[in-house]
Amino acid sequence: MQILICDDEQTARNHYRSILQEICDEKEISAGFTEAEDGDHLLFDMNDIVKSTDIIFMDVGMPGTDGLETAEKLRENGYGGEIIFLTRSKEAVFYAFDVHANNYLVKDVATQERIEEVFLKAVDTVVEKQSEYILLTGVGEYRNVPVMEIRYFEIMQKIVTVYYGDTSFEFVSTMGKLENLLFARGFVRISRSYLVSTKYIASFSYDKVIMADGTELPVGRKYYKDLKVAMKGEKDE
Repeated sequence: MQILICDDEQTARNHYRSILQEICDEKEISAGFTEAEDGDHLLFDMNDIVKSTDIIFMDVGMPGTDGLETAEKLRENGYGGEIIFLTRSKEAVFYAFDVHANNYLVKDVATQERIEEVFLKAVDTVVEKQSEYILLTGVGEYRNVPVMEIRYFEIMQKIVTVYYGDTSFEFVSTMGKLENLLFARGFVRISRSYLVSTKYIASFSYDKVIMADGTELPVGRKYYKDLKVAMKGEKDE
């Protein structure tokens, strides 16, 4: 479990890190912690964070790029982890829904019990996501593939190849079936031949996407709008 605390106040970062570490020790949760002093520093390392961070505790009121805008940019770039806002105003909850935040904590008000409740709920969500598998049938072989590790599917002459982790696997299916199965899990069709996890898209343009590992995949003209919607989380006007 990788946890990042983003807050422009060092005392706040120390405070939450100490409490979260204590909870992890008590509940036997294996966790690593990183920190960012503001949204601009966090976004500088955005690609690494999108790929490796499970839970982000995000201060809302930071100088420069505030927490809400930082969260929006993370979502636009495929971050699918849990975001918990740290705020001095309960009104932030109304904006939290726009970036699919897991929850929020009011600074100087939230008790240790409240922090533990919110944190453990986020941990449960992460564990549930990581435990999701898809059963794929190859030639004489079955394979349970973790959905969170899948970068993309490629189809050529009715054979589908799934690329995940540091390996790949060939099986028989249709892109339509996979698209229906995985649409709600952050996948988007970018051409007749490719179904891609938005989590692993580093950047995209009208004619291609660049994956986090540097792989370039073509974008079909009629699929660009759906790609743009999936990456922005909202439909074009």
